[in-house]
Amino acid sequence: MTFDDDATWGNQDDMTIDVESQTDDDTMTGGHANTLTVVDLWVNALSDQSARDFTSQSGNENVSDLLGGDLSAATTLDKLIATMDACDVDHGVIAAGLSAPETEALLNDVLSFPTRLSVALVVDRADRPVSQSTRLRTLAEHPAVSLVRVTPLVQQYPLNDKLYYPIYTACAELGLPVAINVGVPGPQVRSACQHPSLLEDVLIDFKGLTVIGAHMGHPYESLLIQYMLKWPDLYLSNSAYLAKYMDPQLVSFMDSSRGVGRVLYASDHPFLPMERATEAARDLPLSLDASDAFMGDTAMRLLRLP
Repeated sequence: MTFDDDATWGNQDDMTIDVESQTDDDTMTGGHANTLTVVDLWVNALSDQSARDFTSQSGNENVSDLLGGDLSAATTLDKLIATMDACDVDHGVIAAGLSAPETEALLNDVLSFPTRLSVALVVDRADRPVSQSTRLRTLAEHPAVSLVRVTPLVQQYPLNDKLYYPIYTACAELGLPVAINVGVPGPQVRSACQHPSLLEDVLIDFKGLTVIGAHMGHPYESLLIQYMLKWPDLYLSNSAYLAKYMDPQLVSFMDSSRGVGRVLYASDHPFLPMERATEAARDLPLSLDASDAFMGDTAMRLLRLP
């Protein structure tokens, strides 16, 4: 599908959404190396024990092999910063479990890198909505917190389950964006809990809440494009998904007047190494404006990063 002046999205009789032509910046940036700011929306700082715990979970045994990552590459913040420097990444958003005992220490450690790192609080006990939402409200007062993550595949509750609603309520009230994994996950678990169609309940029930679909949403990119055109508060991120494999239709959307800034770059380092992810992202055939928005400008705005 092309994105010329006459292109339309959707075949609903009562809704025709026009997509304008490619952005006016005609310079394409395949191999473009220097954007204004590069933000990696999903990085991990894993202790050796955390890495072992993750890969020992049922369904996760082959994740690092699938993505080609070395889990020892992010065992300290200094290692993470060194990798970011090597990749010319300005800011990384570290995932940290809401109930994990080390999260408070991580938040304080991140304060040593205020312009380089922030923290995404991950819902890790969806079956305990009161304690999780209470904990979220407490930790959200910390200046390092920039985002909240919901990963439905882990406990297999659908992303629109009532158990998540206290979390979504807290995010809406606190003005925190929420990233929700969508699409078929890599681990060998059921996928239905992450179907993008479930996003509409969240977007309808929490108007004004910024929602970022994480982990690309494959193979539902066409549906997610439709949803982004319909819902102005919905965005998408390519975490754990190498940019060179992105749907060409989605890449074209990213460079259209209504699609610029709706897709955000992320790696999921070290599971998907930042080196590979960043190189592939910079190689996308995007205009300068679209590349800057994808690589960091939109994340800076949505997460209110310094």
